[in-house]
Amino acid sequence: MVSLRRRRPFQLMVLRRLRELKKIVPVGTRRKADIDAVLRQTAEYICSLELKVAILRRLSDIYGV
Repeated sequence: MVSLRRRRPFQLMVLRRLRELKKIVPVGTRRKADIDAVLRQTAEYICSLELKVAILRRLSDIYGV
């Protein structure tokens, strides 16, 4: 079992990183999103960005830019 002293800094680190992630990723209209929702939205956002990059690469190949 992990002691409370060791777990507390870890929880604070996770919350801090989650807060930073919320600044970067659009998490929808809910003001207070739970961790699962934030991670789900992050995964969707990454997929959407990857799709946009793939489309732009194709267009670049087609038009020689």
